[in-house]
Amino acid sequence: MSTIQSIDGTTIGYTVTGKGPGLLIIHGTFRASEHYQKLAKALSDKFTVYVMDRRGRNHSGAKGADYSIQKECEDAIAIMKAHEITYLFGHSFGAVASLYISMQYPLAKLALYEAPLLSVMDVSWMPKFEELLKKEDMVSASVVFIKGMKMGGVMRVIPNFILRVLFNKMAHGEEWEQNCKLLKNVPQEFQVIAKEGGTFEAFKNINTETLILGGTKTTHYLKVALIELANTLKNSKTVMLEGLDHNGPDEGNPEVVAVELAKFFV
Repeated sequence: MSTIQSIDGTTIGYTVTGKGPGLLIIHGTFRASEHYQKLAKALSDKFTVYVMDRRGRNHSGAKGADYSIQKECEDAIAIMKAHEITYLFGHSFGAVASLYISMQYPLAKLALYEAPLLSVMDVSWMPKFEELLKKEDMVSASVVFIKGMKMGGVMRVIPNFILRVLFNKMAHGEEWEQNCKLLKNVPQEFQVIAKEGGTFEAFKNINTETLILGGTKTTHYLKVALIELANTLKNSKTVMLEGLDHNGPDEGNPEVVAVELAKFFV
């Protein structure tokens, strides 16, 4: 684990593994650097892989009162400048941040996995989710989050009362505490996407060579977003990975994702 100071003085942590050209991985919401170590390892024989912790996680500082997508960009760019990194991969929220980064930092290539742009999302569940977070009812908040996002693999089709029983059994220990911390990042990050990353129009002038990845088993609204983004980015190609869902890069099958990234970033 290494750290660096962003422009506003916030500490940003990141891991480093492998050797070769530098590649930065930016994780999604409800995720942190530890969830991408299998992906980093699978790429480490060809690249020096940097996996950052976005604000609010591990060794990185708090989001701060003036948190914005620009802060996310500044944090990532600080790492990229320090290590002369020109390859960037963003997953989910990290993909949205990566799009903005590409408009202000000279990337050689950009890869994205399922950017969740709010123009195609249903966020009607968010007020209930925020209410539960304020009450510190993390079990119920977890259920609402998984159902609202229509993710979580098989868990998204399990009845709510059974999910609640399962989460109650899990509600202890270090891993549960980490999950609770990650859940608390969700509202601010959704607000940022709603304010600054909710449409495709902002990205129409991006000319960086871009790989757009998605999974054939991902939820419908993410497939819609992927198609619209592919139509927006003229210098892009799309690859759909058979059998993967939204969590392909972290807990699904990071080795398969690594194969596509390695072919692209050569």
